[in-house]
Amino acid sequence: SPGEGVVPSVVVGDGLVFTCSGFGQETILAVRLGGRGDVTQTHIAWQTTDDVPHVPSMLYVSPRLYSVTESGIAKCFQAATGEVLWRHRLAGKYSASPVYADGKIYFLSEKGKATVIEEGPPFKILAENELGETCCASPAISQGHLFLRTEKALYCIGQ
Repeated sequence: SPGEGVVPSVVVGDGLVFTCSGFGQETILAVRLGGRGDVTQTHIAWQTTDDVPHVPSMLYVSPRLYSVTESGIAKCFQAATGEVLWRHRLAGKYSASPVYADGKIYFLSEKGKATVIEEGPPFKILAENELGETCCASPAISQGHLFLRTEKALYCIGQ
């Protein structure tokens, strides 16, 4: 049925659960924790049907929520209210989820372009790097290192 095709993972923060559902009735939904049974009328904090990701998961970095659609529409929301703090088109197509480390948010396109922005408003690009390889997996971060899996290789970037 419409709205049941869910690929992105659920994200939790600010006492809210954030979900993306798509394919027919695309919605980003923020639901307050603590309910029982059908909480549709009592616990939905906010929702939007604009720029809903179908594949990349959203990213919560208190007090903000980030998303990127498959077509490269990146957004920053005030997580508690759903207010859009900025909206920006990134070049390329996206399957990878954005990740956060050391005050920076990393977006990785399917063509291997990494766009690094400063966390929070305003939208500010800190770096753009081209891997030149197909990338569909989300970056991983561990012990100060950024891991990027491409179609042909695994890169570790760090000291």
